[in-house]
Amino acid sequence: MSAAPDPVRSSVWQIVEYNAHAARAFWQSILIVGVLTPLLYVLALGVGLGAVVDSHSHALHVKYLVFVAPAFLTAAALQIAAAEASYPVMAGFKWQRTYHGMAATSLTTRQISDGQLLWVGLRLLVNSAIYLAIMACFGGTERWAVLLAVPAATLTGLAFAAPVMAVAATASSEGQVFNVLFRFVVTPMFLFSGTFYPVSRLPEWGRWLAYISPLWHGTELARGAGIGGIGAIAVLGHVLYLVALLILGIGLARWRFRARLQR
Repeated sequence: MSAAPDPVRSSVWQIVEYNAHAARAFWQSILIVGVLTPLLYVLALGVGLGAVVDSHSHALHVKYLVFVAPAFLTAAALQIAAAEASYPVMAGFKWQRTYHGMAATSLTTRQISDGQLLWVGLRLLVNSAIYLAIMACFGGTERWAVLLAVPAATLTGLAFAAPVMAVAATASSEGQVFNVLFRFVVTPMFLFSGTFYPVSRLPEWGRWLAYISPLWHGTELARGAGIGGIGAIAVLGHVLYLVALLILGIGLARWRFRARLQR
């Protein structure tokens, strides 16, 4: 006799199925974000700027494209995570109120929160794999271990998406909170988390800001997979930091979903 399906698991996947069905309405924007954006980044900053850097400096000991490509992959995952966990989540509470409809069924608020985060994770996984393929086409990879950059980028995005979901589930007005998020959190992380140069080039206060950034930890993991030179203890430290942030974010998101939907 076959075992009965797990109702919790099937309910969470129902949220994923709903999001996948809804995404068909804006597949063009998903294609642009997933393919054209990384292609332009790799061409402009990796290939174009990389040619200039490689001709004037050999301090990195690898091609500039090989150095920045894993960081681009991780940064793209974090940016997509922020976008998916902010406005779409607020829409589910405020404009479309889809979460309220879900909560009126047998779904629990925890399942709704977890299902939404799982959908974000699947998007990050697929987009990161596409990004890696584009990197490889332009010579941004040199070793098979770079495949590990995909789960590293996915974990980084999830670790950031979970607390952002909690913020989106709390906010009543999107203007101020999301402006602060993208202008003063996401953009500085992209610029000062070792994406374009080692954080050792930053002043001491800048290095400490980078160390608390999830993007720096994800970039170190992805870059270590791509070019090597990272020890097992460092890998463990980066992973534990991201997992801890993810667990904290999941708890906050579940709490805020429950508070918002049980009013």
